Amino acid sequence: MAVWQFVINLIPASAARIAGVNAARMSRTQLDEVVLALPIAEANALFAKLDMLLPEKPRSYTGLRVWGDEPADDIQVSFDEQYIEEIQVRFDVADISLPLIGGVCDLARHFDCVFATPEGAIIQPSREAVIRTVLQSDGAHFVQDPQGFIENAVRLDREDR
Repeated sequence: MAVWQFVINLIPASAARIAGVNAARMSRTQLDEVVLALPIAEANALFAKLDMLLPEKPRSYTGLRVWGDEPADDIQVSFDEQYIEEIQVRFDVADISLPLIGGVCDLARHFDCVFATPEGAIIQPSREAVIRTVLQSDGAHFVQDPQGFIENAVRLDREDR
């Protein structure tokens, strides 16, 4: 992942509910235990929707398909013979694509999913929620002020020693 990208994974909405309440955050341990497990029978519908959002890259691995451009916007789908195991989306914060965000939100709602960031934030699949989170991300801070972002990272590293 590039520093100017914002990463989210689709997870089942049910996995982000605790006692019937939508979680705002999950721990890394909790997220690691979540399995997407969409039936492989849904793959054709999923892939058709992704084809409308970004061009697919040539396949180089069994069990992995990629749409888009790795240093910019891309979507990676991991799967096996039975399940779609993971859907990861990376947005280029320097060139935010509102149609892509909207399409990914539609996709998440279609499969009854929400988004999870690597840090554990849970984002409901709405354009507004995703854009708000993207604009508050490290990627957005880097794009707005690369020098300041790097200086702050160096300062934080020194404080951690």
